[in-house]
Amino acid sequence: MPSRRLPTPVWVAVGMLGSALVAVLPFAVGYLPGGAEGLVERNLPWLRHAFGRYLSRVLAVLGSVLLFVSWLALRPRHGEEASHRRPWRLIALLWSLPFWPVPPVMTADPYAYAAQGWLLNQGRNPYQVAMGFPSPFTEGVYPAWLETTAVYPPLSLQLQGFLVWITGDDPYWAVVAMRLIALAGVALMLIAAVPLARLVGVSGTGALWAIGLNPLLQVQLIGGMHNDALMLGFILIALWVARLRGGLFWGAAMIGVAAAVKQPAILAGPGVVWFALFGDHSARTPALPVRWGRAIGGLLVGGAVGGAVLVLLSLPDRLMFGWLGRYAGSPSLVINHSPLSWFAQLALRWGVRFGIVDRTLTVVSALLMLAAFIWVLRRFGPHRPIAFTAGSLLVFGLLGPAVQPWYVLWGGPVIPFARPSARVVRVCLAVVLLLLLSGILQEYLSPPISVPLAAIPALAWAYWDRRTRTAGLDSV
Repeated sequence: MPSRRLPTPVWVAVGMLGSALVAVLPFAVGYLPGGAEGLVERNLPWLRHAFGRYLSRVLAVLGSVLLFVSWLALRPRHGEEASHRRPWRLIALLWSLPFWPVPPVMTADPYAYAAQGWLLNQGRNPYQVAMGFPSPFTEGVYPAWLETTAVYPPLSLQLQGFLVWITGDDPYWAVVAMRLIALAGVALMLIAAVPLARLVGVSGTGALWAIGLNPLLQVQLIGGMHNDALMLGFILIALWVARLRGGLFWGAAMIGVAAAVKQPAILAGPGVVWFALFGDHSARTPALPVRWGRAIGGLLVGGAVGGAVLVLLSLPDRLMFGWLGRYAGSPSLVINHSPLSWFAQLALRWGVRFGIVDRTLTVVSALLMLAAFIWVLRRFGPHRPIAFTAGSLLVFGLLGPAVQPWYVLWGGPVIPFARPSARVVRVCLAVVLLLLLSGILQEYLSPPISVPLAAIPALAWAYWDRRTRTAGLDSV
């Protein structure tokens, strides 16, 4: 464990240095618009060549480790609730600053966001026109997406179109502006963190630390500009308002807004409804009998409210549910961390037909998710809705046919409010370290190699932490 003897400002500076080192990566690896690429080649020509690419990857690994170490060093301890005076939100802001002006980190998704927004601004339907349609952003779109249409709900497309418009279709700044969506989502999470923590009786300090300073969130959601951040922000807001007056209505409405940003938010709906109806009971208290009539009735009411909000937000430009179209992109088309996809790729190399592999992958993934959902429901049910929400989002994110490092963050920000044990906390921290490293390593090593390599230091850290520490996040 890093020394806590160093002053807080030192660790804040180390974390900022880590972010800055990771922020170099997109200038060396991946697509850059002509103007930005020319600027790099005129001033740092070696950065786009072999030496610069490898050096940037090494620096990104070092930066990720510095972020992780700083995060642990600032971790609250027993009886440190008074440390809420430490400016957690300001530290989160400072660590994110190096990412603000740079291209997408370890992803090409924001180029697809900009292309979709541009299509909408031109009066074309992104659910009918493929992202390969000539635009200022086409060259940056990941090749697997070029022949596919938009997969995101209408609110995401409207926000993307607005950001493209205010930046004047600039090939660089329109893409960088997509980070505003992620920053807004993180801001919503940090707004909801303390009041939600009070509602469930956990540490607000620990929640702010676990969410705002989380290096995986900093690198993947803010650095990568993923719209998942805004979805998560509305989910935490939904959980917070669910216990206020009229909470069932307002919580369900917020889930409708979150689902209009990205569809997995629907999985948080049952947990929000049950939190509004029953509150959240500790695993240490005797389980109360489940009132299934009220639980199911609440789901019907909440589903109607959330569904109505989703439909209302889908009306502009008559976009509605076009993301269900047959040509919408599939996450399984790109390189990812799912072991299921590794077996699928191996089967394809052995000559098995794509149709058979794809159907098998879909069926196996669906069966695994169904079994896991049943377990989560039986384990937590309506009386532990926070844990149920985190579990549902993690099941969908981790057992699908495609897994990306930021998918873990679907349920991750909810975990601090579920009173996790010391063992769960340790696993979560080890997973953060694993995905920090594997996300960078997959830039030049395939996931079947990069993930096991990254697991070595993650497991080593978990073993060391188990021997030296027993406190869980619920105790901070």
